[in-house]
Amino acid sequence: MRTLILLALAGLGAQLVDGSLGMAYGVTSTTLLLALGTGPAAASATVHLAEIGTTLMSGASHWRFGNVDWKVVARIGVPGAIGSFLGATVLSRLSTEVAEPAMSLILLGLGLYVMSRFTFRGLPEGRLGKPLRRRFLTPLA
Repeated sequence: MRTLILLALAGLGAQLVDGSLGMAYGVTSTTLLLALGTGPAAASATVHLAEIGTTLMSGASHWRFGNVDWKVVARIGVPGAIGSFLGATVLSRLSTEVAEPAMSLILLGLGLYVMSRFTFRGLPEGRLGKPLRRRFLTPLA
């Protein structure tokens, strides 16, 4: 029962971050699950299973309300799919002793990128209404 409560609190914390930023659910929840002692493969599987339903419903509502730029979807979808496949393949082949610090470094890098990109610098006002650049979209993928 204690484990279930801790998992629920990790999900709540990750959803609070995601709700305020509009992103970073995976980074936050994976970090919290690793901090709770969950193995890297189990943390990754848990987060991705939770994201299937939430991402599907979020995408469907954005599509329904016409908030989808299909050019951006194409630009971010291909690198994201390739990165997801390669990441899952590499992670499944690593031992737990190697995977845990590697995942922690990746999550730290993603967290620093999100914080620096959106907290310190923000969106450049001169580019509002213009297409997003590849150098901005690719790290997000």
